[in-house]
Parts: sequence; structure tokens; C-alpha cells
Amino acid sequence: VPKRESATLRSFLDSYIEARELELSNNTIANFKQTRKCLISFFGSDRDLRSIRGGEADDWRQSMVPNYAEATIAKHVKRARQIYKLAIRKGLVNHNPFSEVRSGSEQNGERLRFIDQETIAKVLQACPDVQWRVIVALARFGGVRTPSETLGLHWGDIDWDQNRFTVTSPKTNKQGKPWRIVPLFPELREILAEAFDLAPDRAEFVITRYRNENLRTQFNRI
Repeated sequence: VPKRESATLRSFLDSYIEARELELSNNTIANFKQTRKCLISFFGSDRDLRSIRGGEADDWRQSMVPNYAEATIAKHVKRARQIYKLAIRKGLVNHNPFSEVRSGSEQNGERLRFIDQETIAKVLQACPDVQWRVIVALARFGGVRTPSETLGLHWGDIDWDQNRFTVTSPKTNKQGKPWRIVPLFPELREILAEAFDLAPDRAEFVITRYRNENLRTQFNRI
């Protein structure tokens, strides 16, 4: 009988993430790395993939409850389930210990807020420059995902005459929706026009100054 192939948890997780770095967005890869961290922290780096049982998978989920929101736990469970599906196809395991683990809802209603005009006006006033005002205005008045869609917006995507702009969406591309048309509301148009007047000649992207920075950290300061 030929020896069955096997793999340790860390080695398989590392290979899974590395193989997908070119097809997934940076944010998605970062999320998979967080799931890897949670799995290794509980099961250990050298744990054989075959040795993890369904009951232990339940215990892993329960161990995250004190430290993570329900929506975050749900996403970790679904990623773990997805990773093990590939392990089955590769013949490294015979069953998916995460298949019956309750994932829960990925929606966290406690984080939902309506940001009114008065509040967003204060935020815009506190922004250090026009590019940051564009980032905030795109999110609030254009419903643009930040940073993926914001940093992907080109000046050529804006149709000033028709009062609309085209958003390229990496997140929904896999669902056959690579882009969408968004109205250019007056609150957003005014700030974009100011940024356009200040943009260097032949600038390709709307946001040029903050492409390699952690937008969340700076936004929290603002």
C-alpha cells in the first residue's frame, strides 16, 4: 500500500495563501493570513492536517468568541472550510472537520451607523488636504469601497458631462460585476473638481499621494 501524502497545518496554509496571491486582492490575502494565525495559534504549526477532528474544530470556533465579533468568527470559519476543501481535493485529508462548524452571520449590525451631513462636514474640514477630502467624499457620497475601489479610480472614469463615474470593483469581479455606474452627486463633484484642478498634468489616478499608506490609521486620526 503506497504511503498516503500528508502535510502539516502551517505548510499547507502557507502554500494555499502563496498560490492565491496573484488572483486575490491584498485585503483578501491579509484576511486569509489572519485566519492562518488563528488556526496555528490553536492547533499548532506542526499539527497534521488529517489529525484535526470536527469536535476540535468546534472548540477552535468557541475559543475565538471572547476576542472576536460574531461576523469576524463567521468569516474565519468559512475560510477554514474553504482551505480544507482544497486539502480534500489534493488527497491530503479524507474529511473536512470545519464542514459542520456553525459559522454564524457575517453582518455586524452594531457597527452600522448613518453618518449625517453635519458629521461628515466636520470630518472633511479636519482632512489635511484635498486628496483626503476626496477619499472621504468618495466613501460617503459615492459609496466607494476603500481602499480597493478608491485607489483604482482613474480620472478617465469620471464623466463630468453626464454627472456620473465608473467604479471598477475587484470585490464583485468574480460574480461577473467588474464595474458599476455611480451618480456624481453635487457634494462629491465639488471636491473632485477641486482635486482635478490641483492634479499634475497627465495624472492617471485620482488618488496619487496616499497609495502606499495605511488609510485606516490616518482616517482614525482625522
